[in-house]
Amino acid sequence: MASRNEIIERVRVAGVVGAGGGGFPTHIKLAAHADVLIANGAECEVLCYSDKALMAAHTKEVLDGVLLAAEATGAGRVVLAVKEKHSEHIASFKKYLRASPYSSIELLPLADVYPVGDEFVLTFEATGRVVPQGGIPIDVGVVVQNVGTLYNVAQAMKGMPVIERMVSVAGEVPRPSAFLAPLGASFSELLRAAGVTSLRRLSVLDGGVMMGKLIDPARSFVSKTTTAISVLPDDSRAIVERSSSLDRTFRIAKSVCDQCTFCTELCPRYMLGHTLRPHLMMRRIGFALSPSDLVLTEAHYCSECGICTLYACPLGISPSRVNTFLKSKFARPITNSSKPEPRAEYWDRRLPSSRLKTRLGIGRYEAMPPAYKGRIAVERVNVLLRQHAGENAAPVVSAGARVSRGELLADVKPGVLGARIHAPIGGRVEQITSDAIVLTAE
Repeated sequence: MASRNEIIERVRVAGVVGAGGGGFPTHIKLAAHADVLIANGAECEVLCYSDKALMAAHTKEVLDGVLLAAEATGAGRVVLAVKEKHSEHIASFKKYLRASPYSSIELLPLADVYPVGDEFVLTFEATGRVVPQGGIPIDVGVVVQNVGTLYNVAQAMKGMPVIERMVSVAGEVPRPSAFLAPLGASFSELLRAAGVTSLRRLSVLDGGVMMGKLIDPARSFVSKTTTAISVLPDDSRAIVERSSSLDRTFRIAKSVCDQCTFCTELCPRYMLGHTLRPHLMMRRIGFALSPSDLVLTEAHYCSECGICTLYACPLGISPSRVNTFLKSKFARPITNSSKPEPRAEYWDRRLPSSRLKTRLGIGRYEAMPPAYKGRIAVERVNVLLRQHAGENAAPVVSAGARVSRGELLADVKPGVLGARIHAPIGGRVEQITSDAIVLTAE
């Protein structure tokens, strides 16, 4: 196996970032020394299937990435976490785990609860350690990597940069599908490939039902952090909530919140012992919003999982949207260095995914999960210059230039947080804007 430094450098050169949605540059994460490495195959977000498709189609590559990440971090314990209900994936992994070199990987079956894939929740369930509020898993000696990220780590060691990713298309679509899509592919093209010919009375989310963003598919493009495209009726609860204005959200919160505390009692971070009390924030927003009010600054500890808004609140209030607003308004509070103590009710208050889907009225979509369709070919891509945490990558090509598939398009300066961007298709550089590089196949 390659040395630690070689793995980290190849991952940097390949532009690998967190594929679960965070987009943090992976070479920085792998440079940390950890006791435990957790490969996150939970994929608990509703109507997201990309990790499942990837684990089924590229089982060995995922496991190779796990071993490489373990070597880089020096982790003595290596855990692969997959939901217990996905017996087919578990059986596939077990075939490899019985023999060297994969026998050192521990398979951890997870309950089908939401949000078990959240890295704070997963760290606790796998190790019993609680990440301090305002902290990250490495603070307790743990590195969590999404299985899609680990697949890309394995590809990087073969000299292959990140130029495509698995994307699932599910919900109100004729042919639910999962594709290996080139970065920069239009969401509209993936929807057409899944049989969507009209979006009349339908809305599209970039991501899953709980945490996805309402978008215009014609102006949205696949990036390294794209996980799924979810299509739902306009009158579905998840869409109606996102379609209301922030002013309306505040008016409702101020006028009808009855302080039932359900939003707090079902909050996964609160259950882990963090100081996050959405019901108190709802009480406070009826008064002047002051940065000296420590209750309001607790919003920074929110993971935006959406349970408080789409499941817990009986009155249709949106605590998660209020939290997102407060994060943008107030500076992050000083991290509490004390060790949080999980509440005794933690295990009993985990939210079963089946109950969540019933509440959202989307259980019927589970009957026809996406089928893996392989790679999807496109003639034009809009490659975003920011597909990661940190600064935009700077173009290293010029308009009119011809590039090969996998060629470097944009880079970041040494010491700057960011990631390289490579050409997902071969062709001509049609246009360079402040946000993207447009390529046309030739």
